[in-house]
Amino acid sequence: MNLWRRILALLLGVVFSGMHAALARPLDHLRALDARGAVVSARVIDLRSGRTLAALHPGRSLTPASVSKLYVAAAALRHWGADHRFRTPVLRSGELRHGTLHGQLILRGAGDPGLTNAQLWTLAQRVADAGVRHIDGSIVVDQSLFGGVPCATKDRCNALSATHDAYNAPLSAAGFDYSAACLRVAPGPVADRSARLAIEPFDLPMFGLDGKVRTLPAGKLTRIRVVRHSAHGRAWFDVSGAIAADARPRCYYRAVARPARYTGEALRAFLEQAGVDVQHAAVRVADKPQHGVPVARVRGTALGEQLRGMLTYSNDYMADMLALDLARTGDSPPLTLAKAGAWLTRYARRVDARSPWPGARKGRPFLVSGSGLTVGSRVSADDVVALLADIYRRYGDFPAFLGALTVPDQTPVKMLRGGSRAWRNRVAAKTGSLSQPVSVFALAGYLRLGGGGWGAFAVLINGTRRHPQVGMTRAINATRADLEAVLGDGAVERDTLGSAQPPSG
Repeated sequence: MNLWRRILALLLGVVFSGMHAALARPLDHLRALDARGAVVSARVIDLRSGRTLAALHPGRSLTPASVSKLYVAAAALRHWGADHRFRTPVLRSGELRHGTLHGQLILRGAGDPGLTNAQLWTLAQRVADAGVRHIDGSIVVDQSLFGGVPCATKDRCNALSATHDAYNAPLSAAGFDYSAACLRVAPGPVADRSARLAIEPFDLPMFGLDGKVRTLPAGKLTRIRVVRHSAHGRAWFDVSGAIAADARPRCYYRAVARPARYTGEALRAFLEQAGVDVQHAAVRVADKPQHGVPVARVRGTALGEQLRGMLTYSNDYMADMLALDLARTGDSPPLTLAKAGAWLTRYARRVDARSPWPGARKGRPFLVSGSGLTVGSRVSADDVVALLADIYRRYGDFPAFLGALTVPDQTPVKMLRGGSRAWRNRVAAKTGSLSQPVSVFALAGYLRLGGGGWGAFAVLINGTRRHPQVGMTRAINATRADLEAVLGDGAVERDTLGSAQPPSG
């Protein structure tokens, strides 16, 4: 009897697959890109019925770039929930007598991907409130939760010596402010005077400044170059260029090479501001667990809010930190991005295995990391749609996941702006892009369909060795045009993802 049921289910699946294919839109613009040398994988489904609305090579595995962050967000919500907050504690290893700590003050990194300098300041105040007025030992930053995380991508490895970006910051369970430091540039009082340069929040001992910026007459074009490089145990900001006299001060964030050290020196400066004497307290970093008596702790931002920042701004540091946090649920330190990628791969394949779409159950998604910074990851449109459908059915997690995606009418992502009214207001998505060694454009998320229901979609467009670069404008225009055609099938126009009104005219 069970055998006959399986045969019947298989036959029905074939029949419905054929019906879906017959009813699906052709995705003409994406098909044209595919014919001209790009490699495309796409599927759009109606989440209520499971019907395929459009598809093009949906089982083809391609590089997803930052769309891989969707897997991190989904897994984190499933494991912790949207209200979860990472808690970062401070301990002491010695006696506290008459306000003097005879021993070490220990900050234990909790793997919080969104720990900020405001929270570090709160920790310093709470240490002072606990009665610590003087430290005669050292300030230890315990990053043992992950251990010393080795660089695993070319960008991050290069950033250990020099960088002109912030996205490629090295990882540490005790990092803060996304392991990036700000060089603030403000114009001088008059033209031809040097601009004012300052490292925020503090001019720490680990930092140095080299170069200057000239102040231009009002209305002139501001051009500033900032490179952080490491030399002689310090992080140097090499700066040059010019800023207009009427320009607003600008903050140039650059990745730091030693994130745990950065946290320790910043905590030391905050403690000093809080009235704690740290004059003789050196900062050191520990890869092994440090033990002591609790002194203070701070709660991080709720996970749901962190995911919104991670997905909307495609924060690579946050994505890989969360991937390492997930990996530690199954692995012990030292952790690597390879272990994190293996954890995410297992999760992605479990999602595929329970998907109602036969194509997804045949998928073999492979994720190298959470951020999508490398071309090694491989997923298909079917894999991503299976993930989106899985989250949609998890009613407790879906609101937070949907809220973390960006809507074109309100997005900071320039490439998504414009298009029809339906595109601007009835799409919530995550973008992904890479330029080397071949171009990658990816877009995946949800559609508010004309009948009031939800749809899910994934579009992956990769260049090839023969045709390495598919113009980003061409890729987004083709994707937008084909998704607008799907949205145009509905009879109801929408102002927002949550409200409906009859079409005008």
